[in-house]
Amino acid sequence: MRQPAAALFLGCLVAALAAFLGPLLDAPAIARWTVQSYDDEGLRAAFALVGVRHLPMFLLAVAAGNAVYRLLKSTSLAMVALSVIPWLVYVIVTGTMESMAVGESPFSWVGYEPSYFIWPHFVAIPLGLYMASRMVRQRQARSALS
Repeated sequence: MRQPAAALFLGCLVAALAAFLGPLLDAPAIARWTVQSYDDEGLRAAFALVGVRHLPMFLLAVAAGNAVYRLLKSTSLAMVALSVIPWLVYVIVTGTMESMAVGESPFSWVGYEPSYFIWPHFVAIPLGLYMASRMVRQRQARSALS
C-alpha cells in the first residue's frame, strides 16, 4: 500500500515540475512553429513544435523518472501507470478549462488542428517515465549479475 501512494505522490511532483517548466517552453516553440508555418513547411513546423516543446518534457520525465523509480525500488508497469495519472489528470483538466474559458465546448481541445498541438502532451511525460523505469530495471539487472 505504501508503494502505490508513493508512486502517486512522486507522480504529482513530476507533474507539478512539468506544469511549471512547460509554459516556459511555449513561447519559443510557438515562435519556431510560426516561422515554419509561414514558409508552408507543415512537417518541419510539427517537428519544430514537438522538438522545442515536447522533447525537453520527455527528457525531464526520464530524469525525474530515474529518481522516482530508484526511490520506489519498483519499476513495474503498475507503478509507472500510477505515477503517470497525475500528469494525465492535469492535461485533461487544463485542456477542458482552457476550452471553456474561450467559450468552446469542454472537450473541443481534443480536436484541435493541427493535432500535434495537444497529443504530444499525452505522450511525452508518460513515455519518459516508462523509459526511465526501463533504464532503472536494466541497471538493477546489471547490478544483480555483477
